Amino acid sequence: MDSERWSKLKEIFAQAEALEPGEREAFVNEAAEGDAELAAEVMSLLSSRDETANILEANAFDLSKGVFADQTPKAGRTFGSYRIVCELGSGGMGAVFLVERSDGEFKQTAALKLIRNTLADAETERRFRTEREILAGLHHPNIAQLYDGGVSENGEPFFVMEHIEGRPLNEYFRTANSPLNDRLDLFFKICSAVDYAHRNLTVHRDLKPGNILITPEGEPKLLDFGLAKLLDEQGGEKDQTATMFRAFTPAYASPEQILGKRVTIASDIYSLGVIFYELLTDSKPFVFDGMSLEEIVRTITGSDPVRPSSVNRRGSSSAALRPGIASDLDTIAMKCLEKEPARRYATAADLAADIRRFLDGLPILARPSTFSYRASKFVRRNWKSVAAGTLAAASLLVGLGVSIWQAEVARAERDRAEQRFQDVRKLSNSLLFEITPKIETLEGSTEAREILVKRALEYLDSLASEAAGDSELQKELAAAYEKIGELQGHPSKPNLGDLAGALSSYEKANAIRLAQPETTENLRLLAENFRHLSDARYWQGDTQGTLGALERSRQIYEGLVSAHPGDVSLRLAYLRILTELSQYHQANNQYPEAIAFAEKAIAGTQELSADARETREVFFVTHADLGNSLSWNGEQERAEAMMAVAVGGMEKLLAEKPNDARTRHLMWRVYMLASGIFEDIVNERSLEFAEKARATAQKGVEIDPADIQFRHNLARTNYRVAVAAANLKQSREALNALKVAETQFLALIEREPRNRFYRTDLGRIYTRAGLARRLSNDLAGSNSDLIRSLDLWRQVAEADPGNKNARRDIALSHRYLAENLTKLGEKQQAREHYRLAVDILNGLKVENSLPEVDLKLITELESVMAKL
Repeated sequence: MDSERWSKLKEIFAQAEALEPGEREAFVNEAAEGDAELAAEVMSLLSSRDETANILEANAFDLSKGVFADQTPKAGRTFGSYRIVCELGSGGMGAVFLVERSDGEFKQTAALKLIRNTLADAETERRFRTEREILAGLHHPNIAQLYDGGVSENGEPFFVMEHIEGRPLNEYFRTANSPLNDRLDLFFKICSAVDYAHRNLTVHRDLKPGNILITPEGEPKLLDFGLAKLLDEQGGEKDQTATMFRAFTPAYASPEQILGKRVTIASDIYSLGVIFYELLTDSKPFVFDGMSLEEIVRTITGSDPVRPSSVNRRGSSSAALRPGIASDLDTIAMKCLEKEPARRYATAADLAADIRRFLDGLPILARPSTFSYRASKFVRRNWKSVAAGTLAAASLLVGLGVSIWQAEVARAERDRAEQRFQDVRKLSNSLLFEITPKIETLEGSTEAREILVKRALEYLDSLASEAAGDSELQKELAAAYEKIGELQGHPSKPNLGDLAGALSSYEKANAIRLAQPETTENLRLLAENFRHLSDARYWQGDTQGTLGALERSRQIYEGLVSAHPGDVSLRLAYLRILTELSQYHQANNQYPEAIAFAEKAIAGTQELSADARETREVFFVTHADLGNSLSWNGEQERAEAMMAVAVGGMEKLLAEKPNDARTRHLMWRVYMLASGIFEDIVNERSLEFAEKARATAQKGVEIDPADIQFRHNLARTNYRVAVAAANLKQSREALNALKVAETQFLALIEREPRNRFYRTDLGRIYTRAGLARRLSNDLAGSNSDLIRSLDLWRQVAEADPGNKNARRDIALSHRYLAENLTKLGEKQQAREHYRLAVDILNGLKVENSLPEVDLKLITELESVMAKL
């Protein structure tokens, strides 16, 4: 069939499919214009489309099987470096062959996917090439890997991918007799793979057990991206699959797919929900036997499935859902299967996180965050210790409510004031160190955390008034106030955005610790408190207060190290304070001071055992800080040498413990600093390190989807990738990365609306988006983004007048706007923005807070302004 005839067939089919069944034949005969063979082919396809049995387990493209003649390549034929061994299978779009390498370099078998010649029209080739493009960008242990691709000597597009020896997911479950937890572990990995694809701007659109193979080792492998779509930088579809068939498998398709609406990652979440439902029940959410296509559509779009725990498992030999916890699995499944996309899990990572929480006995995010529910989960995980505990502790953990607390107070009053005092003490500790950490990562928990923090502060303040002379209680109070400060405003953890409250709590802790006897342990805790206090003052924009607290911490540690020279932990803590002092001066553009503290810290590590992991961490990370400061100070060659030591050393540490969260965070930071020192100098290397940082953060999210810091890191890294790509004039790549980063930061802000650090980072994203759009000659879009960034920077500067970086960013935003306005011929407005930029930069110069590299920028801007 030639391409013209094929196109006509598709057009007639698409129009006929929209008609009532009784109207189709007359329309087709008329549209075929006397071509009886063409009319017969269209009616045959329409008939196949209405075959319920066919559409339940096959995607629409498979309906074309058998319509066209097969032209199978023979065994022995080569494609690139691979030789065909035999055919593995065939489908509507083409065939898959087992191949082996033919160049003799090494032994390898693989799977070759090839379009059938008779189907190789432009539409099919485009879909085929899209699949190849998608696979080329996906590198995940649970996604089949692309090895090679190209066009044969006969002009046939092909690609070679990993050959998976395995069984489809549903067949594996039917025969493996696997326990529920093993199934959930497997599903967790599937969700992680899907989330990885989503984060790489790919929606699968045809997730089903047949597209997930389980290897003999029990590892899932996601296959068949032939129906997937790519998302462009605007968030729309890059591959609008305008075929005569809708691209889905109906039994696993979401309501929006069935109705032909826009497909998003939420559609994949729904398909995962169907798979999860099957995993639990060995049956699908809906039974379509004997239904017409119209009835199937009505069922999927209008009916709710039976909850998994109410389904009679058909012939299943695996363990039934355990009583008492089935509701959690019900909740997870039903959230995935919501009719409205917005009510499903926002990401596959969130779904994976709930699966992990269930397996760990923790409260799931999809469940209302009630005190009694969290208590029941805690008791289930710790039933032995709870059973052995006191009646008061058991009541507290089971109830977690005000009424139980009141009962405890009443009982305490009967046991006189001392018992009451001890109960309040226990309650405060429980709220802070047991309950709050369990809910701080739950979506929508901000209000609950606010209440807990408020109540805990009330209890702590009442205890503080009675703590005189009780040294142990005072230590507990100081630790509790420090925990409160972290909950109120620590930027790298879930917080309430109450920076003033955080500072107040840290100061309360500081006052208590200053009054403690000067023992070694108390002094160590005091030094750490000053370190926390420096952070809190920095968050409030108190530059001098930040430095003062860091210096107090340094002085205390110097005294402790002098008194206990053999205590390695004290010396390491002292060296970390030196690195923080280096980072402080670096952040305030005081690079000679930053360099001096970093060099002192490095010298200190060289006096300790080089084999100790913590020593090596400090050594390598401080090299990265030193390299960054040297680069800003104009000493690029030395900066690159320092950074090479940092990168090489941290890579070895991460290889030793690839799943260690702390090491991965440090590795990410080193890569980010490495990317920064090459910016505008060797932009290719800047992009290389940025992509390494992104891969490091992505792996961290995959290991622990609930880790907020890794999610923040990932969003920041996409910004860094965008900067490097823009400097290489890769505007499309830059905008893609910025779009992803914006989405990630908006999600973080939605989760923690008062966290101003996320807004600061969002301001940087809008600035870079403006520059990237300028590269694409979209000056109107560029100005819009730059104005948004300027508004955000002004908000930051107003809230934090001591934030010199925010003032510098305001100046740069004015500069970029001026450049755009000059190109648009708006010279008067451009001159005004240049003047504002120069005034701000001169102010920073007077304060000795302008980086060396920016000093000549003032002269450049003044020169440009004079010519307008």
